[in-house]
Amino acid sequence: MEFFGMPVSPSSVNLQEKYKNALNKIRVILLVADGVLTDGTISYTESGDEIKSFHVRDGFAIRVALEKGFKVIVISERVSKAVRKRLIELGVTDIYLGIRNKLETYHELKYLNHFSDEECLYIGDELSDIPIMKEAGFCVCPVGSPQYLRDRVAYVTAAEGGRGSIREAIELVLTEQGKWVNE
Repeated sequence: MEFFGMPVSPSSVNLQEKYKNALNKIRVILLVADGVLTDGTISYTESGDEIKSFHVRDGFAIRVALEKGFKVIVISERVSKAVRKRLIELGVTDIYLGIRNKLETYHELKYLNHFSDEECLYIGDELSDIPIMKEAGFCVCPVGSPQYLRDRVAYVTAAEGGRGSIREAIELVLTEQGKWVNE
């Protein structure tokens, strides 16, 4: 049996070793915006401008990952000026907003950036993320994600989306690879 790319069965060699091996292959961090980078809330001012909140710890982890040579890519079904502005502030250059077919875009990103499924950490929070989660090497979702996802990903963060879940996932990978800031 497999849960989104991570084989699990009674006959599996030590599952912890499989997780460690998977984490050590990661070099690309692909995440969604609404529900992961943000808490999923969409707020508007009276003039119709969108308001988003971002957690400083997530931003810190994204910067550390970039400094350590990881490719960070953000994909979203929605277009948001606030999301784009925050990501540019953090140094993320691979920003794909308004994407209707995430899986097609994922395949294009693999081709353009020369990475394999095994090298990709995917952080998603909704059923629309399942097609990529079935292919990516290590999949994570925030604790507030639907139960269906939480039951099947390799790791569920203790933090909610937009409240440190990205930090937790990135720290997990970088710590395993000996690249986290306190290493």
